[in-house]
Amino acid sequence: MKYRTHKAFIVCITLMGLMLTACETDFLNPNNPTEDVIFGSKDGLYALAIGLNQYYTTTVLRQVVEAPGITTRELGVTNTFLNINELARGGTELPPESGGITNPWVVILRAKGMAESIIAGVPNVELAPGTRSGLLAYGHLYKAMCLGHLAVMWEQGIINNSADGNAAFSDRSAVLAEAISLLRAARDVLDGEDASDDFNANVLGPDLNLSKTINALLSRYSLMTGNYADAIAFADAVLNDPSLPDVSVFNYDANNVNPIWSRINPAATDLKPQTNFGLVGTYVPEAGDGRIGFYLGEDAGTANIDAGGQPISQGLGFWSTSTSSIPVYLHGEMLLNKAEAHARLSQLSDAVTNLNLVREKTDDPLGINASLAAWGGDGNSESAVLEEIYKNRAIELFLTGMRLEDSRRFHPNLDPAANNLTNERNRNFYPYPSIERDNNPNTPADPQI
Repeated sequence: MKYRTHKAFIVCITLMGLMLTACETDFLNPNNPTEDVIFGSKDGLYALAIGLNQYYTTTVLRQVVEAPGITTRELGVTNTFLNINELARGGTELPPESGGITNPWVVILRAKGMAESIIAGVPNVELAPGTRSGLLAYGHLYKAMCLGHLAVMWEQGIINNSADGNAAFSDRSAVLAEAISLLRAARDVLDGEDASDDFNANVLGPDLNLSKTINALLSRYSLMTGNYADAIAFADAVLNDPSLPDVSVFNYDANNVNPIWSRINPAATDLKPQTNFGLVGTYVPEAGDGRIGFYLGEDAGTANIDAGGQPISQGLGFWSTSTSSIPVYLHGEMLLNKAEAHARLSQLSDAVTNLNLVREKTDDPLGINASLAAWGGDGNSESAVLEEIYKNRAIELFLTGMRLEDSRRFHPNLDPAANNLTNERNRNFYPYPSIERDNNPNTPADPQI
């Protein structure tokens, strides 16, 4: 969706202030909206929803792609800044006070708090049925996405923010279960009443298909929790949905630039994509794979020696310009979700069929076309099929923030401490930021690695 009003930015900043100062709601500045104004009118809720999108797409998205991207070798570090080098070294060299993990933790919880405020505010405002359903589905969607990011990066997460700072932690299975529950609730409310034209025009915009996005994330999180039949069914719901828009993307403009482009563009000095997507050995993409030229440009030298020294390339794809759109999910992800789910259900023929739909794709709605021949490996070997699926997920889903989760799921026995500068991941989960531990007595013990 596009950024609509400066008012949304004001509300976004105000809400962050409310979350940082707990229940403090007395504002001396008459130009700042009060909590009653934000939560007591349709315009206030609309502005909050737009502000949430702005904050998520420009601030959260950077953090949830960048940190796992460094950890899983998708990104090479080209500066000496401590935060990104700590992520590159990983293991016990990534301390809980590192900004590399503190920043994503803080921004995810802030965005999640804004989504929670929308959900809590809707019942208090008189709204047309379609406006109510649109806002509720929107709030549930964004909260679910935030919970999904927490589950990718940490062993435990906070399901519901708490103003007193003593929020409870839940294990990642419960966090993912809540994300799925929120998405089902979003789907149910839209089944009961379509979002209104007013909501679609003034909040959602023309570039986000709410129904497809909800089903895509249900497929993603179902796969992560091992609910393979659901992962297939929800992926099919996306692939077989003829409604427009065909794809869902986050849009950018001169005032709200693409946050990944800002970190990896040719003039940026901190990070660059690793050549061959950071893949080595049998995972290196085949010659002629069209996704290489889609995502990666010319040679850009090497990463810092202390951060691995790997070859790096210029970034293209969804980060080629400051205003390039970033997709919310990929068509290829749905096919690969089906392929993996079928493989784990020992339905290998169906798994290979969906794998080949990705390898042979020439008409991807976003232009991600491998244009390869059908896979020539052993279709009767579950391990061989799964390895080829992992390789294609690593290429197709490049810099989506998903590789850390994929690496743990496909290669649970990998030792992140071995060859920590060059292996496919250097952490299993991140330590909990010191800022949370210092303020929340419920913070769990850090994972070993």
